[in-house]
Amino acid sequence: MDDQDVSNNKIPRLLGQGNYIKWKVLLEVVVCYNDVDMWNSIKIGPYVSAEGASYNQILERQMRNKDDKALYMLKQGLSWEILTSVNHHTTAKAIFEVVVEIFEELKDIKKDKLKQQLDRFMFKEGERLKYMLQRFVAIVNEIRTTDLEITNFDLNKKLLSSLYGEWYTFSKYIKQKANFPKFKLYDVICFLQAAEMK
Repeated sequence: MDDQDVSNNKIPRLLGQGNYIKWKVLLEVVVCYNDVDMWNSIKIGPYVSAEGASYNQILERQMRNKDDKALYMLKQGLSWEILTSVNHHTTAKAIFEVVVEIFEELKDIKKDKLKQQLDRFMFKEGERLKYMLQRFVAIVNEIRTTDLEITNFDLNKKLLSSLYGEWYTFSKYIKQKANFPKFKLYDVICFLQAAEMK
């Protein structure tokens, strides 16, 4: 079984002792996602309405079922590794908070890594301009998937300062243009590509 089994909304197949634990967890996730009462029937037997159950008790049971369905919907969307680390939580809110916390921490790590990549970015000896620009744009595109704020002006300065010797005069020329602070990264890239063609 792979991670696809967590979210394909099908009962996983029990192949033997080797996959029993995973089968049991995924069985619960899929059945509860589809019908919490069905899982209760598997676990504790058919539901028998208690005589004289109050309106509040019935309402409370319905609300619990909704939370259970939300809980298992969340579990169904997680990879096996993440599911096993949060499976002990019993409410949708608890699982959601843990997942958000995990990925907020990872997001900060990613931002730090991208910032370092940008700071260290330099032209590689013998590299063609085309490939240097591709590497630079790849880092910028990754940065734009985060909430890391870097201005076009800073990106343009970084790109031009990363150019190798023979581009020094041209990069200085671009930086001295009156409207350079308003240039978009795309503008600077176009200038560089046009200059390379000439």
